[in-house]
Amino acid sequence: MKNWINRTALIIFDLMSIFFAIVLAFSIRQWCNWFERSAPSDLDHYLQFGLFYAVIITLLAVEGIYSKRYDFWQEMQRIGKGVFLASIILLAFLAMTKQSESYSRFILIATFAITAIVLPLQKYYLKRLLFKIGTWKHESTIVGEDTFFTKHVFKNPYLGYVLTDQRKAKTLFISSAIGIEALETYLHEALIRKQEVVFVPLVTNFDFSDAHIIHLFNARSNLIIVENNLLNKANQWIKTSLDTLLSLLIFPVLLVFIGIIVLLIKREDGGSIFFKQVRLGEDAKEFVCYKFRSMQENSDDLLQDYLHDHPEEIENYEIYHKYENDPRITKIGAFLRKTSLDELPQIFNVLKGEMSLIGPRPYMPNERVKMGDNVDIILAVKPGITGLWQVSGRNDVDFVSRIDLDVWYVRNWSVWKDIVIFIKTVQVVLGRKGVS
Repeated sequence: MKNWINRTALIIFDLMSIFFAIVLAFSIRQWCNWFERSAPSDLDHYLQFGLFYAVIITLLAVEGIYSKRYDFWQEMQRIGKGVFLASIILLAFLAMTKQSESYSRFILIATFAITAIVLPLQKYYLKRLLFKIGTWKHESTIVGEDTFFTKHVFKNPYLGYVLTDQRKAKTLFISSAIGIEALETYLHEALIRKQEVVFVPLVTNFDFSDAHIIHLFNARSNLIIVENNLLNKANQWIKTSLDTLLSLLIFPVLLVFIGIIVLLIKREDGGSIFFKQVRLGEDAKEFVCYKFRSMQENSDDLLQDYLHDHPEEIENYEIYHKYENDPRITKIGAFLRKTSLDELPQIFNVLKGEMSLIGPRPYMPNERVKMGDNVDIILAVKPGITGLWQVSGRNDVDFVSRIDLDVWYVRNWSVWKDIVIFIKTVQVVLGRKGVS
């Protein structure tokens, strides 16, 4: 019964979202009437195009949107894929049936774009509402001890799994720590009880969501193929091309913010604008990294006096590679660091080909030894203005954890992950936690 309620609600709200997208796209087209010779005046002509709704809903169903549970970002990717395929199918259908002249291309394309944005946002709030009501809650139990499930699964209302006793549980979570033989036994028994089974792979530092799986029928086994996408030359070319294109597109906007920040820094103490520091780039090549100056100039004596009175800060630096209360930071510098706007000048490093918009942290030469065995994989790619560690708690992430995050990023890179990191970076700059 609950599954029927959930699916019905999800489909109805998706239809409403598509309806809203059509109305908004039509309104934008009416306002921007210079795109075509004459602006369309019949909104009902678009709202009653039933195939539009049917194709999108069907492809979302194929992507498992109404039958499976996904994390928000994974579902957003699948929705985007479904809407994109729907756009190709519908535009091709209109062209083949010679109906393309009956519809505004601008309205159709704008509707698809708006739908791809509205659908995930609508589901983000709808699923939380259904969870609060109780219909989205999915009874589950755990075999073995694994804090991962408690921290990342049962505290995520978007997934909807909640703990209950084993007799009522529809899903069985199994800790990989129990061993392979016990795991297979629990799997066998759970499947007989028609329970859904969830377990985390023993290898945890790799993303298998895009892995290629080969099924060996005669051997009744699987081969899981994992590749380092970011070290692929073709993918590196794609990433570099996107960096250059996006940098050129956003550069005029960034110049406005850069100009304002320059005036604020000059107004505070009249000192230099930029702070230049040597960092390690791709293949361990050193380059000069640009940042806005956020500290007082010639303040080494001030720091030494502070450390003498606060020796605990030395220990804090060893762990996080930064001081918790640095006395050298200016008022505008504190704001710039909190919002990460001090790193805006690194757009020049991107345009020079020394950095990427998104990538591992640009490490200092004296940190190379502390990177240990991970130095080769991290320095195999360009560092980024922002990255996974910046959107994963930044100030609360110690140096060792930063290394782990950067290694994970390089191993599991995809264009979609860069998009997610970019969105999360905007949320960090705006000071909002946003969607998890």
